[in-house]
Amino acid sequence: MQRRVSVHHLFVLVPILGMVVAGSRAIRDSSFLWHVRAGTHQIDIGTVIRVDPFSFSAGGEEWRTQSWIADLMYGVLERWTGDLVWVWPMLAVVMGATLLMVAAAVYRSVPRPMNTAFVIFFVTWLSLRNLVPRPVLLSYVFLAGLVLLLGDRRLRWAIPLLLWVWAGVHGSFVIGLGLIVLEAVRQRSRPLWGSLGLSLVAVSVTAHGLALWVVLLRFFQNRSALDLIQEWGPPRLTDLGIAPYALLVVGVVIAASLGKIRPRDLIVVAPFLIFGLTSNRALFPATIVLAPWAALALPEWRSPRKSEAYALNGGLALLLVVGSLVIGLGRIETEPSDSNFPVVAVENLGPGPVFHGDEVGGYLIYQTWPKHLVYTDDRAELYGRERFEEFIKAFNGDDVWMEVFARYGIEQVLIPVDDTPLEQLLVASGWVEGYRDEDFLILRRI
Repeated sequence: MQRRVSVHHLFVLVPILGMVVAGSRAIRDSSFLWHVRAGTHQIDIGTVIRVDPFSFSAGGEEWRTQSWIADLMYGVLERWTGDLVWVWPMLAVVMGATLLMVAAAVYRSVPRPMNTAFVIFFVTWLSLRNLVPRPVLLSYVFLAGLVLLLGDRRLRWAIPLLLWVWAGVHGSFVIGLGLIVLEAVRQRSRPLWGSLGLSLVAVSVTAHGLALWVVLLRFFQNRSALDLIQEWGPPRLTDLGIAPYALLVVGVVIAASLGKIRPRDLIVVAPFLIFGLTSNRALFPATIVLAPWAALALPEWRSPRKSEAYALNGGLALLLVVGSLVIGLGRIETEPSDSNFPVVAVENLGPGPVFHGDEVGGYLIYQTWPKHLVYTDDRAELYGRERFEEFIKAFNGDDVWMEVFARYGIEQVLIPVDDTPLEQLLVASGWVEGYRDEDFLILRRI
């Protein structure tokens, strides 16, 4: 087996570094922004959040920030730097590490650099839809790490520790628990059942203790609310950004038909194939688990033996890494996108409750809390389907808007500039324009 850096190993590196460059863009994720403020708030109060401090529609209701470790990290980094300059380096390091670990798992399955590079190219393609700095990003590196640990008997002692940290970072740790169960059945491994038991204990002694399971239960009870959020909708494999998943499915089918995936292996492969098709959010976690299996479908790609200048190959690898970092630093933007968020408009808000869209709720928490509480954001486990449906009806100008505005004493709205039915109704009802730019509009009751 070739152990030194060859030209073919560099092909694995290229798509990963392309992802690093692609991540240097303006911040467009509203959910990430409220996580930052949750982190600074936890620092200030000295404990994890247990009731909602951010909204006037659900303020004071029980709500626990399940991603407390990630939120604390975000809060510390913002306090340390004074802004969001750390976002791109964090994103590049975490997603880069995830892809490198997936590459290691693929290489362990099919120890040929070109085959690994081929698979990682498409895995990286799928990762581009997930270049958001919210806590779910960190869950990918834990899942990729778990895949590696499950394949190495010497390192399985670390599984409970990994799950403990993961449980404080993101609720998707349940995917990891599920993977352990499936692998224990597939491998008929008693030690893995022991790892599962220790992992269940570990995740139950985080900052929330057993209440962690209450958080998850409430999330699943409000699962129907997620149907109203696009990223939780089923993936369309005709979408260019998602299409590589179809190739992954084909690869798994071919590998199974060639006998390289045994019937027992389907205990792991089949559930994750189906899981990836349930929602856009499930697509990339499923890809992380399935990539080593799909790689088995590729023909053996061997290059003729030849003499290589390994020092030169190492220098090229270093040049690729440094070049991608320089390009990324040249493109980096450290502030929220002013086309996605009301960066200037919020400066023109008056005191009192504001009606706004869910896509800017996280930005308002980040930028204006506690001066302004929000009406809604993307915390489905807090608001539930009923509140989300009420918001959608009000935003679309249904009759419910009058009852909602009266209930919360709303006398100003912040909405996109797109001639919405609500805007027309408010203007017809005597509301006046308080601010307008190319993207956002403020209307006030007189």
